[in-house]
Amino acid sequence: MSSNRVAIRATGEAFEVGGREFILDAAIRQQVSIPYSCRNGTCRSCISTVIEGDVQQHDVDDCLISPAELAANQRLVCLATAKGEVVIEPLRKLPRR
Repeated sequence: MSSNRVAIRATGEAFEVGGREFILDAAIRQQVSIPYSCRNGTCRSCISTVIEGDVQQHDVDDCLISPAELAANQRLVCLATAKGEVVIEPLRKLPRR
């Protein structure tokens, strides 16, 4: 199975995502912090801007992302796959520990 590299601009963290694996699932598996809650496209906690590369949003009709957000290169990474090397920037910040 092929994999793609995803980097988070603010932290510089990077991780590998399987070809059909959702970006959030790969981040959780590799202990990379991305804000999330529901994991099904309804809470919008994981919404991220795609800075570089191509990310395919899945379940567009069922998740809560607008056409304007898609046009602005924003994606819900809980239901998105990377198509090559990608740099993202989550819109929500993680709480400080």
